[in-house]
Formats: sequence, structure tokens, C-alpha cells
Amino acid sequence: MAGRALRPVGEMAAAARRITSDSLESRLPNPNPHDELGQLATVLNDTLHRLESSFDALKRFTADASHELRTPLTALRSVGEAALREARSPEELRETIGSMLEEAQRLHDLADTLLLLARAGSGRMPLQRETFSLEALVTDVCERLEVLASEKNQRIEITSAPGIFLNADPVLLRQAVTNLLHNAIRYSPADSLIRVVTGKRGGDVSMEIIDQGPGIPEEHRQKIFDRFHRIDKARSRADGGTGLGLALAKLFVEQHHGRIELDCPASGGSTFRILLPP
Repeated sequence: MAGRALRPVGEMAAAARRITSDSLESRLPNPNPHDELGQLATVLNDTLHRLESSFDALKRFTADASHELRTPLTALRSVGEAALREARSPEELRETIGSMLEEAQRLHDLADTLLLLARAGSGRMPLQRETFSLEALVTDVCERLEVLASEKNQRIEITSAPGIFLNADPVLLRQAVTNLLHNAIRYSPADSLIRVVTGKRGGDVSMEIIDQGPGIPEEHRQKIFDRFHRIDKARSRADGGTGLGLALAKLFVEQHHGRIELDCPASGGSTFRILLPP
């Protein structure tokens, strides 16, 4: 009787020994999910599912990062080899060097962003909290990015509720707002209006970036904050985007125990909303 009762434990142990990082899709046998051993097997199988999802996400991230790094490296090599093969004037060589420096800067920025993601994701970036005016932070971000908007004849309109102060890390929050506003400028059409609205919403402090762009298709809304996710991959690479801006914004906001919401009304445009506890 004892042997029959413990047989499922032995089968579960044998199955667990066969599971490796290459076979995380395997699951422990669970003939009766309603008894104590079955409940234990269910918990272990759920753990295996989470591990499998984490490994898959890590593999996708590694593949995406390798691809992003390969693109500027290939451009650097191609431009350099072309310059060596062909006799060129000093002016043409200067243009070649300029192109190579642009790709080198893209590599540098990508490496810095990946390092920032790794530090923030591992909790090695403690918050440097201080009390500051939300209106001042938003105004500063808009003034810094106004030159980019003016290139497309876009207008940034700020509507700020006065008297809102936050005790948070101003550097990380400024970067989060910058990434969202830069994204709105990049994907909004020329001669359009981008609104930045701050205030209170349901007890939280709210910052909204409202654009008149094409909106986010339904199939991309759940993945828009994933690392390296792009809706228009060719366009993003052409204008220097890495697909990490929204992921960083979400990570920085969540470090403050806040969240980012996305609204895409049927009339068009997108609203990215940062909600932070007061």
C-alpha cells in the first residue's frame, strides 16, 4: 500500500530529473490534480511554465539585441570596405568617416540603453528621490524636444494643473516623459498638435501625452512596451529608433510603483498616460 501511494512521487521525481533548460516545455505527470500530490504537481508545473516563458523571453531578447548590434556593425564594415576599395577625394573620405561615426554613435547609444535596462531590471539602480514640481519637469521636457517638433511643424501644447509636487527620482521620470513625447513626435504627422496634460486622476498623479498620429493597431497594443518591439521596423531603424524607448519608460514608471496606460480612440491618435501614486 505504501508503494502504491508513493509511486506518483517517484514518477514526478523521475520526470523532474529529465527536465533541462532545453526541455522546459515538459511537465510533471499529474493523474489526479485534486489530491495533495496532484496539487503539488500543479504548482510545480505552473513554475515550469513561468520558467519556460522567462527563458523564451531571454532568448528573444538576446536574438533581438544581436540583430540590433549587427545592423550598425554591418554598416560600419560596408562603408569602410567601400572606402578602401575605391580611390576617393578628401571630401568623399570625410563623408565616409562621418557616416562611420554616426553608426558608431548608434552602437554606443544602444549599448548604453541595454546597460541601463539591465541595471534597472536587476534592481541595481536605486531611486534618488527628491521633491519637485511636476509642471516644471514637464515644461523642461517639452522645451528640450520642441526643436524636434518644429522640424515637422508640430506644436506642443502644455496643460498643467498647478501645485502638483512629486517625491520621486526626477532623472528617471524625466527620461520616461521624454521617451513618450519623442515617440509622439516621431510618429505624428507634420502640422499636427501634441498635447501634454498633467493633473489628478482617481487619486493618482497623471501625465498624458496625446498625439494625432495613426494610433496603435489592436494587435500591437499588448506588445508595444516590449523590448525591441516595433510596429514599422524599417521606418524605426531608418530614423535611429532602437525599439527600447517605451520599454524603458514603462520600467522607470513601475520602479515608482506607477503604471502606463494606452488609449487609442476610434477617431485616431494615441494617449499614453503615466499614473503615479501621490
